Amino acid sequence: MSSPKSMLKSIDFGQLMRAAEGLTQWRVLGLSFLTWLAGGLVMVGGQMLATRAGSMLLALLFLIIASVVFSAGMSAVGILLQDKAKDVEQRSMSAAIRAGLLCVPRFIMFGLLVLAVVLGLCLVAAIVYFVCKIPFIGPILLFFAHPVMVIAASVFFIALYWVAAPLLAPAIWDGRSLRRAVSLVLAVVRTRLVPLVLMLLALYIVITVITLVVFTGFIPGFAYMTAIASGVIGPSMMASMGGMGNSAAFGAMAGSGHMLAGTLSTVILFAVLMALTMQVMIMGVNIIYLMVTDGLDEQGTEESLQAGIDLAREKARQAQGMAREAADKVRHATHMDGHGHQGTAARPPAAPVAPVAPLNDIFAPAPAPVAPVAPVAPVAPVGSAPATAPVVAPVPPASVPPISVAPAPVVPPAPAQPPVATTPATGLGAAAVGGAAASALPPTAAPAAPTASEPLLRCRSCFEVVAADDVFCGHCGFQLKP
Repeated sequence: MSSPKSMLKSIDFGQLMRAAEGLTQWRVLGLSFLTWLAGGLVMVGGQMLATRAGSMLLALLFLIIASVVFSAGMSAVGILLQDKAKDVEQRSMSAAIRAGLLCVPRFIMFGLLVLAVVLGLCLVAAIVYFVCKIPFIGPILLFFAHPVMVIAASVFFIALYWVAAPLLAPAIWDGRSLRRAVSLVLAVVRTRLVPLVLMLLALYIVITVITLVVFTGFIPGFAYMTAIASGVIGPSMMASMGGMGNSAAFGAMAGSGHMLAGTLSTVILFAVLMALTMQVMIMGVNIIYLMVTDGLDEQGTEESLQAGIDLAREKARQAQGMAREAADKVRHATHMDGHGHQGTAARPPAAPVAPVAPLNDIFAPAPAPVAPVAPVAPVAPVGSAPATAPVVAPVPPASVPPISVAPAPVVPPAPAQPPVATTPATGLGAAAVGGAAASALPPTAAPAAPTASEPLLRCRSCFEVVAADDVFCGHCGFQLKP
């Protein structure tokens, strides 16, 4: 790949003089003339119909059709002139028109891409100016930010009009896709920007000189001949020049043949002028395109562009996945919260029951019978911290010596229960030491614990909790009722 300095030395400005060869291509010139004529007739006819129908939608539809005609026709002209610039045999007119129609979707996509960039630039500017609304520091930020935003927008539009578009169009006419054409433009801008700008400036000078030559002959001739025709035929010829954009002029043209003929002839003359000027412009940009892309290594730029596109897609995919995960978490939390509230509302309050053994010990296998042990000493009153005592299987009350005068009743032996793990007895839970017999009773025979609104009944001897219908204390055997 040649360096920019070597490119400056190798620029052949004499090649740009070949841009004038576009004026000698009569077949291509005829196609360009027909393109401008057809596009102008579609636009003028659509405006007439939309004005009579009073429909803006119809006018917009004809404007789109005229744009497609201009784009396809000028693309066909560019393809034929590029064949001339390459010094190859030009293709047929029908093949060039078909290829030009295939270029229209790519130009539309490029227009959408430019629109997206413009909207992004406007969004950035809106954010910057919104930050500049901060009191005190906002004016200082605006002093520096406003010139930067103006310069950035100016550079973008200058590069779009005078660098990107003149180089992108020949790349599309050469059969490249939009992505490859954009990567080619980026490669040229990165490596050969200065030669490109110099050649484009030279081309614009050539076009200006040729246009000046053409118009120095056309304007006087048009003015003199139109004045003579108006003096001989009448003022309707002059009316055809100034009233092409309003409905009154269209209505007058419908009743005046001279005015209609003068208007159509003027449209044809301007179509010829535009065809001549565009012939030079298109031939010149094709020559510049072939010069700046000669020996250009665009593979690296295309790979970097594809890597950037893939990275942007991956970032977008990651952001989409994170957003989906966050939405799933919020949905799951909402679902669980709703079910939790419904379950709490639907669950009835549980009735208080007497203390029983732990649930995980109920289904354990029954142990071997335990021999009777010595009577347990009375437990300390509520509020004190009693010593830790192992919980043992219940023994028949007959083995416990009575404490009071009244003899303890004989209680039938309860079925064997699994041993309970040694736990410290605390406060009211100390009843598990002497009240193990109560836990050994069947669940249906267990006395219901008092509700929170009723006071707890306790034994006057050992201060253990007893039921309202107990006659003797289940712990010490004290007679509760006479």
